[in-house]
Amino acid sequence: MAPAVPTFAPSTTSTGIGGQIEAGKLPGSCERLLATNDLGALFALPLDSVSVRSIRGVPQPSVARTERIGCTYSRNGPGGRRLIEMGISRYADEAAALKQWRINSDAERAGSENRDLPIGTAKGVLVEHRDEAVLLVAYGVDNLTFVLPRGAAGDRPVADVLIDLALRVIPQVSATAPA
Repeated sequence: MAPAVPTFAPSTTSTGIGGQIEAGKLPGSCERLLATNDLGALFALPLDSVSVRSIRGVPQPSVARTERIGCTYSRNGPGGRRLIEMGISRYADEAAALKQWRINSDAERAGSENRDLPIGTAKGVLVEHRDEAVLLVAYGVDNLTFVLPRGAAGDRPVADVLIDLALRVIPQVSATAPA
């Protein structure tokens, strides 16, 4: 007699960074989108020298936003400086996400140096302010925003660092997108 094969409910999806999340929902923790040691490696920092703070946002029906998560990655220790801020918003559909991305990117562009920066099939715009650089990305039903303080990239070009971050996070976010 063959042993019984276990079955599992299809209500969860693997994030690829350990753990399960509810299908169609953004992870509840930024660590599942971009591990602190992965970010530390990107910035050539020692292991366990980066911490992250996750903040869950609320739906905003007026713009069809269904959920949001905000992430702040910082150096550990006294006076730990901010390395990167990341915000991910999910919308009811691609049209709503693209509409809000245009509104946000137009507002960021106003009076600042900027350039379109496609990232694969995602739409992106890089905006450089005096004290920070912002990459806004529209990808399917999700909008991603990365804010890099001036000087945090070290001697690497700001665009390279932000694109690298986006390419690490987009697959994690898209893995949680609704079918």
